[in-house]
Amino acid sequence: MARTILIYLSIVLATILYCLTAGIPYILSLFLPARTRGHIIRQIILYYGQTIVYIAIRPFIRVRFENRCGDNQRPGIYVCNHRSASDPFLVSVLGKEVIQIVNGWPMRLKFYGYFARLGEYIDATQTDYETFRTTIKDLTSRGVSVVSFPEGTRSGGRVMNKFRSGIFHLARELQLPIYPCCIVGNEGLPTRQFRFQKNNTIMMRLLPAISPAEAASYPTAFGVKMHVHKLIRQETESMDRELDNAEIQN
Repeated sequence: MARTILIYLSIVLATILYCLTAGIPYILSLFLPARTRGHIIRQIILYYGQTIVYIAIRPFIRVRFENRCGDNQRPGIYVCNHRSASDPFLVSVLGKEVIQIVNGWPMRLKFYGYFARLGEYIDATQTDYETFRTTIKDLTSRGVSVVSFPEGTRSGGRVMNKFRSGIFHLARELQLPIYPCCIVGNEGLPTRQFRFQKNNTIMMRLLPAISPAEAASYPTAFGVKMHVHKLIRQETESMDRELDNAEIQN
């Protein structure tokens, strides 16, 4: 319990200090055109996420990131597995300007939901497919990538839920690359009871991209979905074993 309290105190303190730092660009952005404002807010969100990951929780939890995709990543769809409420913060490790596709409840949060809306995040529960498609086409044409958690809800453990197909239909239609991203070690950071277990390491691994041509080689979006699900499932299982072996050795 003491660990949980300390982590939350560190997050709250980092958030307050960051808000003081980011206050001026945020206020200035309110007087700028919507597209420019969205870009500034997304940068603020990106650096806030990195502040939480690399400063606030670092005394307690280390995040290890491995990029197997390379640095030539054009705007596309980052598909992540979803174990914990910490996942939306962890994607800041990618270092990319992104919007996230979220379920309705994060948008209803007073603090985070407000900035998510300013940053043009998409509420999947309130957006029809055509609007969804048009919005993402516009964003990716401006150099903004999309982060999707196609399980829809966090699994809370090492078992991965089924993927929904929508984002894979869209990637094929818009000919966007798909970037599989694996996250392990955070299933108890925090738990559904908002407590932080004693895990000390989170691992993230960005896998090689699936090009539009490769995605088009599958007869349907269902085939792409199953392929990406298998890639992430197999990789996360391997990463879990790595973490387990490291813990045994320590």
